[in-house]
Amino acid sequence: MLKKAKKAAGQSTIKNRRTEDSGSLAMVGTRTCVFLAVLAASSLLLVRASHALSGDAAKETGGRESPRDAVRVKSPFPEFISGPGSAEGVSITDQSPDQSSMPTAGELMSTVIANELSDREQVLKWICLIEKRAGKQTLTEVQVETKDGPLFRLIAIDGTALSLDQKHQDDARIERVIKDPRPLLKLKQAEDQDEQKLQRLMSFMPHAFVYEYDGVEENLVRIKFSPNPNYVPPTYEARVIHSLAGTILIDSEHKRLTRVAGQLINRVEFEYGLLGRVDNGTVEFGRVEVGPQQWKTAFINIHFSGRAAIFKTINKEQYERRSDFRVVSSDINLSEAKDLLYSAHLSASQTQ
Repeated sequence: MLKKAKKAAGQSTIKNRRTEDSGSLAMVGTRTCVFLAVLAASSLLLVRASHALSGDAAKETGGRESPRDAVRVKSPFPEFISGPGSAEGVSITDQSPDQSSMPTAGELMSTVIANELSDREQVLKWICLIEKRAGKQTLTEVQVETKDGPLFRLIAIDGTALSLDQKHQDDARIERVIKDPRPLLKLKQAEDQDEQKLQRLMSFMPHAFVYEYDGVEENLVRIKFSPNPNYVPPTYEARVIHSLAGTILIDSEHKRLTRVAGQLINRVEFEYGLLGRVDNGTVEFGRVEVGPQQWKTAFINIHFSGRAAIFKTINKEQYERRSDFRVVSSDINLSEAKDLLYSAHLSASQTQ
């Protein structure tokens, strides 16, 4: 009876994935992450969503490391910022004359955001290993970015490799996508729209928040952020982002985000709640260096309650971990991606 139940659960998962490829845009979190996964929305908001945050080489490039372990650098602010692990911030008004050239926390964030936006203009495509939660199950996939959108192969459910029957079902799903890529193209269009929203939201960040140095954490600069009371959000999405407060960890050598953790401190209503609302929520995402001046979102954890859909390809409940990032051809097509997924699947199976 247990074997039959387990087989039925596995078959149900494969069928759900088939339905997802036909039209569901919400299950993709490859998306650049995005911005609710970049300030938290920074993804995912963040990630695109299959870059949603659609929806990407490993240990030698930083892909296997956690966001906090990805970079070890000496803090450039040894006097201005408290010692390692300290949560004590230092007021800018207390700095000595030698520290007058020190950038303010806001100035540092402006530089970091500019670097993040510049990186998003890169056209490189990636293959990676993804572990994500779908309902009560944990799915393990290998995903490759293509010019037509992200293509994935399911390799495990709850840590157990697929049965032969489940593999055949997933192979058939991939073949259907290749023969009729319209659902995938529709997904890619949604991801592109989310990416544009994400970039706009990121451009708001230097002005939307008040930033304050908060010490260092494992040699990463820690900055606290809270809503800037003088900032007026221009869009519904910006209103949600502007209601977040939390901490940011920065690689001070490369001036890049490595971790963002925030929570909604105010309920957000649109047109007095008639058009939607966001009651509460938390956002956490981590970034790792995967190549020279190349960073990817390796961790997304989003929880929001309410009834407002901000991004098409990022869920209100989303948990993903990504690793083993490798660059692929920027013009790879679906057929080539299928062959690449097959070889990557064999490699992943051998290491499990």
